[in-house]
Amino acid sequence: MEGSNKANPSSRDLISTLPDDVLCYILSFLTTKEVALTQVLSKRWSYLLQLVPILDFDDSLLQNRKMGRGQTKVFMEFVDRVLLGRVTPVKKVSFKLRPLGNENPIRVCQWIRNVMGLGVLELSLSFGDLKSYTTFTLLVQVLESKSLVKLRIGGIRLIPNSVSPTVNTLVLDSVKFTDGFEAILSAFPNLQNLRVHESKGWYCWDGSVSSQTLKTFVYRRDDDTSGPKRCVTFDTPGLVHLEYSDVVADKYENLRLESLVEARLDLLLTADQIMRKNAPDNVGFVPGDVSTLFRGIRNVKILCLSPDALDTLYYRSDKKIPVYNNLISLSLGSDRPHGSPYIFWKLLPSMLLNSPNLQTLIIKGLVHYVKKGWEVGWHLRLSWDDVSDALSSSALKVLHVTGYEGTGEELSHMACFLGKLSHLEMVRVTYKVVYDGERRRLVNDLLCLPKASSKCKVQVMKESV
Repeated sequence: MEGSNKANPSSRDLISTLPDDVLCYILSFLTTKEVALTQVLSKRWSYLLQLVPILDFDDSLLQNRKMGRGQTKVFMEFVDRVLLGRVTPVKKVSFKLRPLGNENPIRVCQWIRNVMGLGVLELSLSFGDLKSYTTFTLLVQVLESKSLVKLRIGGIRLIPNSVSPTVNTLVLDSVKFTDGFEAILSAFPNLQNLRVHESKGWYCWDGSVSSQTLKTFVYRRDDDTSGPKRCVTFDTPGLVHLEYSDVVADKYENLRLESLVEARLDLLLTADQIMRKNAPDNVGFVPGDVSTLFRGIRNVKILCLSPDALDTLYYRSDKKIPVYNNLISLSLGSDRPHGSPYIFWKLLPSMLLNSPNLQTLIIKGLVHYVKKGWEVGWHLRLSWDDVSDALSSSALKVLHVTGYEGTGEELSHMACFLGKLSHLEMVRVTYKVVYDGERRRLVNDLLCLPKASSKCKVQVMKESV
């Protein structure tokens, strides 16, 4: 037998000979439940669970209908065994828990205190089904730590009764507050990155952000049932990156965005904001002007506007596009079949003319802005001379078109782009899956278009899934 083992090296347990830190790195890609199962392999593996730097506790992985409430007890005892006897530090811990009974929140808070004591750097807390009537309440005091840097919480009610000075990244995913949004910012005084996601019934942001340290702010609301916010303010002089997806507010003011480098806007209009924009005050005028917002972001270098944001700029502004002297990259549209062709081509000349240093233009889903839809005859109401003149005077170097389908209308617009943009150096066109014969035709049509720039190169690539 001994000779057989020597002749067949593959029969040896080579992985168990690896150092602890290498094994722990490998195990960190598994769930904590899966890591625990490796303890039965041998004594070599029995203690590694206490050394793995990443812990993931998800009670949905223990679902067993036959056990009923017993499965919750099994899960909680498992977490106790892993945490209560551990003394080695952890880097990242995640809790994903379903609605808890009245006796369990204290136990969960003890778990959180345990990982805080172990020097956790990243903590994720997700509690229950958002449609459940059971809401877990968490005190910021429980999160006190000298090491915590990144915090993600979801499906809970947060009470800001203390200060957590080490956290620089905070993600709020469907969270409720008791003392308002500003109190949360005060509880994390050194915050640099803040992401807020609101779903139906879980609204926390009142529209005001005031922070001297904040560099990134991302806000997204999934529905418009609660209506527009009365006022949105960004008192954030150090903000560098802004992603803002919401119903257009009644007004925008106190916009301190002088350091802003990148802005991504997805603004949704309500039916009343569109239909009653010109109504007199005494017959149902509905507020909502974004002119101040677009002037407030005029220092950006990168600007991305969704189809809804373009509609908003057209319907609810003073039609005076600010001059974006610093803008070098502009992205318009969406890969989804959405948006108004008329508004897209109506605003494009102004965006180009008011961005004198623009180098890159990205058009997402060009095909959506050439097909005839509900706007019958929209192409007849446009001044194509304005489009042509704006392209001819532009210093664009890079044009990127996504979602290309190779229709005759698309090819006609591509011919206009390549024939008028005299400074172009690169054109990238990505297309969706087509048959080989169709792909060859699509590529040949684009490569054969005449170019105003002798430096222009055309790349045609399949879109990555």
